[in-house]
Amino acid sequence: MNGSFKSALVTGAASGIGRATAFLLAETGHRVLCSDISKKGAQEVASGICAQGADAIAVKADVSDPAAVDKMVQKIIGWTGRLDVVIANAGIMEEGGLLDVSLEQWNRVMQVNATGAFLTAKATLPHLIDTKGSLVFTASTVGLSGMKGVAAYSASKGAIVALTRQLAADFASDSVRINAVAPGAVRTPLSESQFRARARDDSHFEELLEAVIQRYPLSRWGTTKDIARTIAFLASEQSSWITGQIIPIDGGLLEIR
Repeated sequence: MNGSFKSALVTGAASGIGRATAFLLAETGHRVLCSDISKKGAQEVASGICAQGADAIAVKADVSDPAAVDKMVQKIIGWTGRLDVVIANAGIMEEGGLLDVSLEQWNRVMQVNATGAFLTAKATLPHLIDTKGSLVFTASTVGLSGMKGVAAYSASKGAIVALTRQLAADFASDSVRINAVAPGAVRTPLSESQFRARARDDSHFEELLEAVIQRYPLSRWGTTKDIARTIAFLASEQSSWITGQIIPIDGGLLEIR
């Protein structure tokens, strides 16, 4: 397919990893559709990209809703006529071990994280076949090793790990590459809000953040740019012989004991 530009779709683009990835893809010459459940958040990111001289538009979409996902994909195809890169990043977190999580919480996490990834892939892969494009999922280290107290989240991210490998096998003959990143602890508004909810006061909040750092051999939190750089690499031709991989980005957490 001819074209001097590439077209990218980023879900969960309003904040955190999705936001950083949308900006980075725009900087590398992609036209970016910023999708999020927060219309205002997606619009702010798209406006910020446009202010820097790149091309972006926004759409509100709940990735657990098949109709919303289909409309999201129709939006970017109608805008650019093609789809080269898909970053299936949207996700939510519910804390609690198995005995503490309600069925409603379990279903919601699975619907957004696992089913949302499935629906995004199902709606975009026909277009990625046309462009021999790239699909990158956001998984998590807890989908690879587990972590106490996040049963639903861990299960949903484990599903993404398996889905990544399965789809990579299914679509390799179409020259579509499918990979996933597995971030460790990343400093985002979402992660900070979770620690705020646990903290007794500001001092305890800082103690909780410091305790996280102590688990990591590189002795710091990850940043959204740390993750976005690897996502952009996996989406680019620089990784043209990489597919079916789950890339931990975790400051050595899983690799160094």
